[in-house]
Amino acid sequence: MSTTTPANPAAPADPATVEPPAAPASPVGSEATRYHETVHTPTEVANPGAYPPLVVKSYPGAPRHRLPWPPERSAHRLGRLLADLGGITRSQWLTPLDMLPFTDSFEAIPDADPLQWLVTRRPTPSGGARYSAEWYVIAGPDSEVPTGVYYYDPARHDLVRLREGDYRGWVASRPATTVLVHTNVFWRLAAKYGEMYYRLACLEAGIQVAQALAVADGENATARLCFPDADVTEVLGLDPREEGVHAVVELLPPVPAGYGGPSLAAFPRAYGAHAAVLAQSRPDPEPLPAAPPGEGKRISLPHAAPDLAAGTLTRHAAMRGFNGATMSMGALATILTAYGQPARWDLPANLVEFYCVVADVTGIPAGAYRYHPDAHELELVGEGDPRQRLREAALAALTQQGARTANVWLLPVGDAAAAEARFGSRWYRVQQAAAGAALHRACLAGAAVDVASRIQNDVLTHLLDSWFGLTGRRRSLLVAQFGTEHPGGLRPEFRLTW
Repeated sequence: MSTTTPANPAAPADPATVEPPAAPASPVGSEATRYHETVHTPTEVANPGAYPPLVVKSYPGAPRHRLPWPPERSAHRLGRLLADLGGITRSQWLTPLDMLPFTDSFEAIPDADPLQWLVTRRPTPSGGARYSAEWYVIAGPDSEVPTGVYYYDPARHDLVRLREGDYRGWVASRPATTVLVHTNVFWRLAAKYGEMYYRLACLEAGIQVAQALAVADGENATARLCFPDADVTEVLGLDPREEGVHAVVELLPPVPAGYGGPSLAAFPRAYGAHAAVLAQSRPDPEPLPAAPPGEGKRISLPHAAPDLAAGTLTRHAAMRGFNGATMSMGALATILTAYGQPARWDLPANLVEFYCVVADVTGIPAGAYRYHPDAHELELVGEGDPRQRLREAALAALTQQGARTANVWLLPVGDAAAAEARFGSRWYRVQQAAAGAALHRACLAGAAVDVASRIQNDVLTHLLDSWFGLTGRRRSLLVAQFGTEHPGGLRPEFRLTW
């Protein structure tokens, strides 16, 4: 996930000076709403050197539980899952040109001999490669590790025991055997992005949850983003000012399959009566009030079945952008299917709306569209070649290059008023997480069909809102670009876990 501060914000700065449309007055005390309305780009960090450059936590003297290595060759399900979530799983050779998106200029690249660097990567994108996400494990008696509370150490691929005993009752909403807790170390992002760190942390929560649900095959995984944060923070022994708890993922491996008996499909009324009871006992989250469908032209898309798990093996950020080759309608359908796919979590499926911009896709006229997942259709909301509009909204050179050469830009849209009415102060966090999850699912689906992608935060998305026809407090939140990767973009990469 790229969030690059432009080297010279004053040069193309006209877009940067354009503020979003004035929103209705915020409810008294709504700090999240004020943050949403005022923080759109990174802010200056007075003393970045005050934040230590540590990307792995340390618990000196705490007992450790070793996990099998390499995880793919082990039957240890939890070890494989943790490696696929936050492990150090690959390394890349980078050149100064590759490092440029992570710095302000060539002069800022910290090396006296900048020929090449060997850098380590994790399975999911992170703003500026800061890797602020952490994972903790709360294990019960039936887990694959002894009962207790653990920190997952990605550098050593082992678990650091923080507490003994069964603490699942503090966090689990169902009879899970193991609970994974996602946190974010705020200062790792704040050292580079200032006030914008919280936005990035919320987005990464959605990315982490989407990754967990994609790789937890056979674990009957469900996620929760609404839970007693203070209780979970206390169990983990964290300082909430430095590290926030953003999500929990509950795992319940299935029991062995038994004889199911004959089919009851011939008795649909009886099954319907029973299914209604089940739905009432664990209801799905109630949808938010939906924006009415527009009157724009509709385009039906071909059926697609994205393989998100396969995409986790090859997903990477398009380091040097795209080459402009035409995209097929089938590839677009695959990406959009994953984009709007419901998640197994406690948030409404329509917490964000699924907007996109298309250029040079076979059978799809260029323009802005709203994607309707239930109908699997695109609804035209803005006509015309979008490339100049996207370039004006982009702050950094790499993002502007993507505006010229990518084929698809996904822009989740959130209704702040509806989300705040439902979730209170938590609305901003869950809405940003839903946006991050939607884009990560799309990136995984794209990777599975050889479409490159890059999630970008250095885009003034509010400049596009009027083109989309958004009104009230509905706003586009961030962007992911998709296309054929530039031939110079793939870097020599080595998988560390195979």
